[in-house]
Amino acid sequence: MQNNSVVLREDARHYIAASDSDLTAMLKAVGKDSLEELFEHIPNAVKFTESLNLPDELEYVDLKERLAELSKRNRIGTSFLGDGVLDLEPSSVVGPICDIRNLTTAYTPYQPELSQGTLLAHWIYQCAMARLTGFEAVNASLYDRSTSIFEGISAAIRMLRGKSVAMIPETLYPGDLEVLETLVLDTEVELIRVPANQQTGCIDLKALSDKVAKVGERVAAIVFPQVNTFGLIEDFDSLTDLCAQIGAKSIAVIDPLLMTEGGLKPPSEWGVKGVDIIVGEAQHLALGPNFGGPGLGLFGVRFSAKDRGGVRAAPGRFIGKAKDVAGRECRVGVLSTREQHIRKDKATSNICSNQAFIATLVGASLLERGDAGMSSILSTMRSRLEKATERLLVLEGVELAFPKSASFHEITLSISQPVGEFLKAARLKGVLAGADVSSRIAGGRNLIKLSFSNRAQDVDALVAVFCQHFGTVNGDTPTKLTDISVHLRKQAPGLPSHSAKEVISYYKELGSLNVSPDDGCYPLGSCTMKYNPRVNDWAASLPGFTDIHPQAPIEDAQGCLYLLHEIQEWFKAITGLAAVTTQPLAGAQGELVGLKLFQAYHRDRGELRDIMLIPSSAHGTNFATATMAGFAGKRGKIVYLEADIAGRVLNEDLDLRIKEYGSRIAGVMITNPNTSGIFETDFKQIAAKIHEVGGLVYMDGANMNAIAGWVDLGALGVDAVHNNLHKTWTIPHGGGGPGDAIVAVSARLEPYLPGYQIIHDSGLYQPIASPKSIGSFHRHWGNFAHKVRCYSYLLRLGKEGVRRMSATAVLSARYLQMQLTNDYALLPNGADSEPRMHEFIVTPLPKHYAQLEAVGLRKADSAQRIGKLFLDFGFHAPTVAWPEPLGLMIEPTESYTKSELDRFAQAVQAISKLILEHPEALLTAPHFTPIDRVEEVEANRDVCLSEPMDTLPPINAPRIPSAELAQMPVDKIYTKIVETIAVAH
Repeated sequence: MQNNSVVLREDARHYIAASDSDLTAMLKAVGKDSLEELFEHIPNAVKFTESLNLPDELEYVDLKERLAELSKRNRIGTSFLGDGVLDLEPSSVVGPICDIRNLTTAYTPYQPELSQGTLLAHWIYQCAMARLTGFEAVNASLYDRSTSIFEGISAAIRMLRGKSVAMIPETLYPGDLEVLETLVLDTEVELIRVPANQQTGCIDLKALSDKVAKVGERVAAIVFPQVNTFGLIEDFDSLTDLCAQIGAKSIAVIDPLLMTEGGLKPPSEWGVKGVDIIVGEAQHLALGPNFGGPGLGLFGVRFSAKDRGGVRAAPGRFIGKAKDVAGRECRVGVLSTREQHIRKDKATSNICSNQAFIATLVGASLLERGDAGMSSILSTMRSRLEKATERLLVLEGVELAFPKSASFHEITLSISQPVGEFLKAARLKGVLAGADVSSRIAGGRNLIKLSFSNRAQDVDALVAVFCQHFGTVNGDTPTKLTDISVHLRKQAPGLPSHSAKEVISYYKELGSLNVSPDDGCYPLGSCTMKYNPRVNDWAASLPGFTDIHPQAPIEDAQGCLYLLHEIQEWFKAITGLAAVTTQPLAGAQGELVGLKLFQAYHRDRGELRDIMLIPSSAHGTNFATATMAGFAGKRGKIVYLEADIAGRVLNEDLDLRIKEYGSRIAGVMITNPNTSGIFETDFKQIAAKIHEVGGLVYMDGANMNAIAGWVDLGALGVDAVHNNLHKTWTIPHGGGGPGDAIVAVSARLEPYLPGYQIIHDSGLYQPIASPKSIGSFHRHWGNFAHKVRCYSYLLRLGKEGVRRMSATAVLSARYLQMQLTNDYALLPNGADSEPRMHEFIVTPLPKHYAQLEAVGLRKADSAQRIGKLFLDFGFHAPTVAWPEPLGLMIEPTESYTKSELDRFAQAVQAISKLILEHPEALLTAPHFTPIDRVEEVEANRDVCLSEPMDTLPPINAPRIPSAELAQMPVDKIYTKIVETIAVAH
């Protein structure tokens, strides 16, 4: 059942719940007469002077009609494409769990006491993957298979310091190879390709051995798939043992589906000792192809009494077992000192948003299916392959391409006709008859690969198409498939099995342990936790979008390509920049795209520029991204810029750095508005200084919710900017992901854009590569399902809604700031007169600190502990202790009514009163969440990342549910807190 606030927001114009009278009253309270006046401190020279070149907004009913019609422009035939993106029938639990809003809309679980739902869901995923793979430490997801391979190589190099070479076989998917080549350019990582053997279609072991001998001790890792680009099973045991012999890390590229009962041997059992690192793709365990995204990057390392060091070199988020201060068992994020928000440029990766909610869905799907259900899927796939192959191999001109090599669910055939012509003819019969893999190996043969799944595949139609082209039946005995028994696992993984009803009920209960932006203000600064419209999820779930394969012929994907074209063109208008790529999978990857574009631009001009300037107050991803791009170690350097009293870039320090480094400066990364919520009014002048010495300007667009539609980034001097679609453009955060992003660039960077630009030519929307493209950051089209959500949102906003959205966000923040002025001090110190934009930072007053110190609480710990009191009032905590160590950063967004903002302000004022009158409350907060404060230090001392799952993990119910607290008067909650601490003491 929907609560009234959800209905109010869903039905409101531009999803802004505040009424006109609300807005008028709020403007009056902050001393303004109009929304325009909120931006009067921003120089006119950088503002848009005309309305955005966007369409008019659509009404709700018209929006649904438009999206339904667009999805039907895609043609979904019977498909045998696969090729790394399997199309499985989703579990029956996926749809209902996607409707659990407190799971889909919650933030990354940094406040474990009010995030146990997300944490337990990710724990289930980790444990299930551990059962399938035999690996004790599987992280809570990366972007996709391609980027996971790169992260695996990077982890191996960290484990084996001084080694920098990775051997990669050409039997990986071409898209994965392209992403790898893109990511390693300008870094210290060296990739050496290993060819496929023309007779076997597998890695040429002799060529590999020769290359290893030539490189010697510099080899850090050998990457190899279990099932390769031709659907063939590699000699994974020998490859694993070779790595052990030469002291290199083995990185296995796996499909976890094939690890289930009746499937292939798990990587922990390969060779004598098992592999060191696993990477792969797991999206198909829960979702359809979705035109290629979102994916689910699998990553794991060994973690046992004999090998506990590898996990410290691993990327991404891990969930571990923990206890709260009362001894209750719970879950918490562990080993986070490896991550970007703490380690900055020393982090193991720049990843922030991962694919969290997809991991949630995969964990639930595996619970519902269990060993038997997963085994049934494999049985269907194998049976279809065997039956189809038996019928096809009797045809003249059709034979196994690699008869001596084993296959499981995919088969590569050699045919006597050009594959492209055959596939076009098959498409006219409604059959996508496989992938053309002819160019993936030397020899000039016509090779076609067929993939089989448990979806409704018309094998008869496939065979009929082949018979039409290869009609003569030869008289030879058909070639038999190579026996695969030696490659099969010997025991079932031990996945638990539960009914769909039981799983759905359990995950609904998990949802009740979280808090959602649906329930009220979600004040996480720099995170833009706005309302996520339900209609966007409905649009993304339309079969025309979910069921289309990313390698479908462009004639069959016109709905998808049209949508990507619109996103591309509309963000040109929104940013004021020349070109847009829709490929990035998250804001952090958008940053990486920007810096890689900078490197390509300078390289093309014959310039070696190795310095990246970044303000010291920037998001952690900025520093980690610069390192990942190559601005660290022997190849470059990150130089910190100091801030002035308002948190802006200190011009005097910038001038010194420009004088010192001059022609070595590749660029500068600046967040605008900055991480204090203050607009960088000198941005245009800063950009001019950087451009004058030949550098480029990257704007971190994490805070676009403050300026979208008002500030022209082209006029500002920006060369590249990312927009977080899961922030400003209302994609749900999913408990930490999937994120999504676009990157817009100036004309000087347009020739280097990654992936494809979508153009309209000869009646078709078509992809074209930029002339000097830097490559690809995703093997297909990015997180397409999120582009659907973004498109749906923009259709409802229209040209007026974008400006109204950001202006209301700024107004809401100013209004809240005004209400809290008497109870808290503003940060940065001395910047009280500076207008705040969409967020602001407060800190306790000296009288608060005196009370806290009187009960033994250190000043340095105060922000974290005060954050826990927000949970008692039914709110998520603000962003605590960043970028100011003593600060609470509050961002209300545009989603809430005046009365909702007033209630939130009352709660923050009540917290001030609690500190003054009952400071001991901070020693025991939170009081009403499912668990007490978590013992995070202990959880990181004795780390446990997975365990056998014989039953569903027990749930600690909330003492007072957040939804109930949201309806309770603030003074009543205050009284309950006082009563609770009185009992405790």
